[in-house]
Amino acid sequence: PLATPPRAPRPPPRPAKDGNAMTEAPEETKAVPAAAAPAEGGGGGEEEPPKKLSKSALKKLAKGKGKKKDKPKWGDGTSKKKKEEKASKAKPPPRPTFVNKTPKGQKKDLSEPMEASYHPHAVEAAWQDWWEASGYYSEKPENAKGRKEDDKFVMVIPPPNVTGSLHLGHALTAAVEDTLTRWHRMKGHATLYVPGTDHAGIATQSVVEKMLMKETNRNRHDLGRDKFVEKVWEWKKEYGDRITTQLRSLGSSVDWGRERFTMDEMCSEAVVEAFNRFHEKGLLYRANRLGNWSCALKSAISDIEVDYIDLEGRTFLEVKTHKGNPADPKGRYEFGTLTSFAYPIEGGGEGGDEVLVVATTRLETMLGDTAVAIHPEDPRYAHLHGKHVVHPFDGRRIPIVCDATLVDMEFGTGAVKITPAHDPNDYECGKRHDLEFVNVLNPDGSINERGSRFAGMMRYDARIAVEEALKEKGLFKGKVPNKMRLGLCSRSGDVLEPLITPQWYVNCDGMAKRATDAVRNGELTILPKDHERTWFQWLDNIRDWCVSRQLWWGHQIPAWFATRKDEGAVDKNDMTNNDRWVVARNEQEALTKAAKLLGCPESDVTLERDEDVLDTWFSSGLFPFSVFGWPNQTED
Repeated sequence: PLATPPRAPRPPPRPAKDGNAMTEAPEETKAVPAAAAPAEGGGGGEEEPPKKLSKSALKKLAKGKGKKKDKPKWGDGTSKKKKEEKASKAKPPPRPTFVNKTPKGQKKDLSEPMEASYHPHAVEAAWQDWWEASGYYSEKPENAKGRKEDDKFVMVIPPPNVTGSLHLGHALTAAVEDTLTRWHRMKGHATLYVPGTDHAGIATQSVVEKMLMKETNRNRHDLGRDKFVEKVWEWKKEYGDRITTQLRSLGSSVDWGRERFTMDEMCSEAVVEAFNRFHEKGLLYRANRLGNWSCALKSAISDIEVDYIDLEGRTFLEVKTHKGNPADPKGRYEFGTLTSFAYPIEGGGEGGDEVLVVATTRLETMLGDTAVAIHPEDPRYAHLHGKHVVHPFDGRRIPIVCDATLVDMEFGTGAVKITPAHDPNDYECGKRHDLEFVNVLNPDGSINERGSRFAGMMRYDARIAVEEALKEKGLFKGKVPNKMRLGLCSRSGDVLEPLITPQWYVNCDGMAKRATDAVRNGELTILPKDHERTWFQWLDNIRDWCVSRQLWWGHQIPAWFATRKDEGAVDKNDMTNNDRWVVARNEQEALTKAAKLLGCPESDVTLERDEDVLDTWFSSGLFPFSVFGWPNQTED
């Protein structure tokens, strides 16, 4: 702390005009007795009479200005050299490096003297290996037989990603789970805590692809599927035990003898069986519908893998799959704007040059427009019922449809462009009016052949080019900032694209209803009660789960497309041929089913397995069952 400066001495009494001291002075200027201060030199000699001060001097003294204040003293005044000498004397000698002399798996050798202070590495060494070797964490099935449910405690670890490393969330979860496990074990219960890791389809494939490109300058397609999967297994063998090693360092009392990996043989068998049973019950099906598409991954992703950001208006963002916007110094692309443009009415309409103005936040999607919607009761457009507009770039006739569900007469121009293949609301509108679904995007986010002169451009480069082309035609009507939500892929950070693709789905309606009914009838309690709203909001509006991914690392979908050898090419992505997909537990079973389906001998059947893999969560969701041997009736 700073030294407190001494208070300025009180000034002597101010002399009156007649030379006598004033009898009543303000507190700040009361007289200070001469005896209060020793004589100069402190020898106790005869005191000098107080010196008379001028009026100005008295004022300065009263304000504390008449005497220099002592400066705050920092430190103890010791010289730098003395401090260094003192520090060197106080510094303890270097601690000898700890060497663990205990053989792996044996009880720790405690013959060495204990160190004076706590050092985690020295204290924790050897114990975990001995605990594991002694079987303190294991539990035999026969020990649980005949026990009451309350005398058994069985838990699986939520399998962490094999690519991951331990973070605070893992540590917290593991600590809580381990505390519960040890408590039940100390109570004498039959206790089992099972470890394992998740194969992390997207994350692991991305890591190995980057490594492959860095080391060999080749991608997975150069290598081929089988060779690439071999590379992933090699990577897993070398690096995949990082997070389990860290869990051991925490001292988690899991039964390491039961460690499982979601791609091992036991777990894989459970995945195939579950897929088949779901399909046989009608819960799992293949459909061509609109879903979340990551152009960076070139794969579909589920709703739960979408992150949203809110844009307050015009915003420039980097898009990694693009080379960069030449108009922006940092190569970023524009988002958060509402662009208006006009569609010419077929035949010129009223006056010969009538147009219908629409607006969009994704201008490039106008290349796939197949309708313009108006409200059936909007008097401004009553004369356009049943008419068409003309697409300015490919000349297509686009119908004007009446849709009271989608169109708000009071918003904007009251006319809405409809792109059924690239927007969720437009998708539903397209189904209501039986519109054409025109997809204008390739899997990598570039414009396909349906995009006329813009084919080959990346989607946001096409956005810029379409705007310029509309200006040239005199159809561009302006652009204004617009608040909007942007969906991003939680795995790649890429801006997601709604895209119609054939995928495998699990019907979630029944499961969601059972979950909401359990809360409503009191069977399940959610605390705090406020969170019931989230529970109902999510589950009452549940959508079917897209479980297929366009990846190579993961559980390959056990489905085969069947054709006869004597027929020509059959498009497996044409939904009219969707019944040719055969789900089976192995290829021989698929061959038998396909022969029966096509009405020909097995020798005349050609099978092509689905290249897609299952969402990682399909196998992770089965983890509490598969680690104990399901679907087989094991001792566990």
